[in-house]
Amino acid sequence: MPLPALFLLFVFSLTGCSDSGEVIPPALAELHQRAAAGDASAQLDLGLRYVTGQGIRPDERAALDWIGKAADQGNAAAQFELKLVHSGSTAPRISRGRPTCCGNPPSNFAPAQTSLGMLHLAGQGVPEDRIEAYAWLGLAAERGEREALDWQPGLQAKLSDAELREARRRAEQYRQGPL
Repeated sequence: MPLPALFLLFVFSLTGCSDSGEVIPPALAELHQRAAAGDASAQLDLGLRYVTGQGIRPDERAALDWIGKAADQGNAAAQFELKLVHSGSTAPRISRGRPTCCGNPPSNFAPAQTSLGMLHLAGQGVPEDRIEAYAWLGLAAERGEREALDWQPGLQAKLSDAELREARRRAEQYRQGPL
């Protein structure tokens, strides 16, 4: 393939050519390529970035589109996200960190813990609460959940020592049993 044609393909992959007209920042180009190629984990990651606005302009329609694609492939965390969204409101319904649509988050289901952490971090359907977000992300990170491991250090840097102690106390409480 001639060099100019390769260059154009590269540029189109960076700008995003999806149905929604989204423009993908260069820093997320690789993630977008994996998502567009059908990687369910990348689709969920990209969808959650649209929810939180991490590295891209928040966009509910694009978030639901990407999370839906991951859910269609059987990604349990994406299915959990959609279950929250489709529980009867346009935003997930959460009561003190617990989804009201589908019971307590499974104490051993790290993707659900990550999702709750991200919802609290963004204030999507719940009060924005960095301490609660850190507690849930910490539980998921203990189980090796990649996204929680990625988000936790940045959030930790924004919390005071007292806030970190409170987040760890809450995580321990959640770890002890039913909410």
